[in-house]
Amino acid sequence: MRPSLNILSPSAIQQILDEALRILGELGIEVRGKALRQRLLDHGLQAAADGRILFPEETVRWAIEQAPPSFKLYDRDGRPHAHIGGDDVHFIPASSGLKILDHRTGDTR
Repeated sequence: MRPSLNILSPSAIQQILDEALRILGELGIEVRGKALRQRLLDHGLQAAADGRILFPEETVRWAIEQAPPSFKLYDRDGRPHAHIGGDDVHFIPASSGLKILDHRTGDTR
């Protein structure tokens, strides 16, 4: 049996999930890409008065159901890097990429 670490109680996890669903449904997300924004609107999502796209709870739950239970990450040379899913644990230092390379323009931002 593998050891596990539980930091949050089930009720705290549920509170986070409920709040995330509320935020997505009431405040939405700023979608800057014109093509993606239009696709979301064309598929029935609504825009708030400030332009953010609103994601109703049923849409979010449907999207989660469509997601695979696990997937593999590959490095830029195509070699498997990590399996994400199940009880696998990964330690990735500096995982919140402070800069990205825009594949369209070649600019680092």
